[in-house]
Amino acid sequence: MNIGILSDLHIDTNNPGCSVPVEEALCEAALAQKVDLLLIGGDISNNSATTLKTLRYIRERLSIPCLFVPGNHDLWNIHDPERTAWDSYRELQAFEGNLANGAYMINEEWAVVGDIGWYDYSFGAESYTKEEFDRMTLGERTWQDSLFALWDRPTTEVCDYFVQKLDKQLSALRDKKVIVMTHVLPHRYFTVPYAPEVWGYFNAFLGSEQYGKLIESYASSVKLAVCGHVHYRKSQTFGSTLYVCSCLGYTREWSNPGDARAEVAKALTVIELASLEERSPLNA
Repeated sequence: MNIGILSDLHIDTNNPGCSVPVEEALCEAALAQKVDLLLIGGDISNNSATTLKTLRYIRERLSIPCLFVPGNHDLWNIHDPERTAWDSYRELQAFEGNLANGAYMINEEWAVVGDIGWYDYSFGAESYTKEEFDRMTLGERTWQDSLFALWDRPTTEVCDYFVQKLDKQLSALRDKKVIVMTHVLPHRYFTVPYAPEVWGYFNAFLGSEQYGKLIESYASSVKLAVCGHVHYRKSQTFGSTLYVCSCLGYTREWSNPGDARAEVAKALTVIELASLEERSPLNA
């Protein structure tokens, strides 16, 4: 089985400058690379209705299982200021491949679990206080979730909610081999290493150390951890778990801006399930 991995399609931002829609380029790449199971790690668009429509298009076009976790952009309320993040989150649960609905069983041995996750500032520089992070503003720059992703509880409590939810799922799957997917980063390795005067602050909004520690505590089960959000394409092994961050990102970040076919084909990570079967602390 070939597993395709991609996140951060940002179609409403990217498609106007592309010769072919990003979602179509993804379908073409998945077919060309003989993908049997597609994992999409969030940030398809800035609107839950658009994201839902796109997910259904991809699933119908490919006729393979398509699994998804929301990204922060998928929950934004730009077009409906009265809408909460929970409203968009629940709307997206109408897609049956949304892992927010529960674990997906690939077969009797393998499961996929996950959700959006959130951040608790643990990746931010220690020189900032929690109150400074709560403002989500540094100089003239503002982290847009503070404007468009409005929850019913403090940011760090949102993070804790998703950590606890994932913990319960992993506990129930101790006897399985597991793939975990979050939109946010579970490990500091994937944070932005440059421009510390800026990203020392904004790294705080990229994920949480709690997810990585949770994955580590279930290392005997978790063979693959997938994330997005940061627009990197990096992978690294920690213990017996392979971590993959495979983001498409914005056209301005592409090698060939506007060439969706070429960029999606390059960004789509394909992993054979059989290669994950062999992972253990001794041979990873």
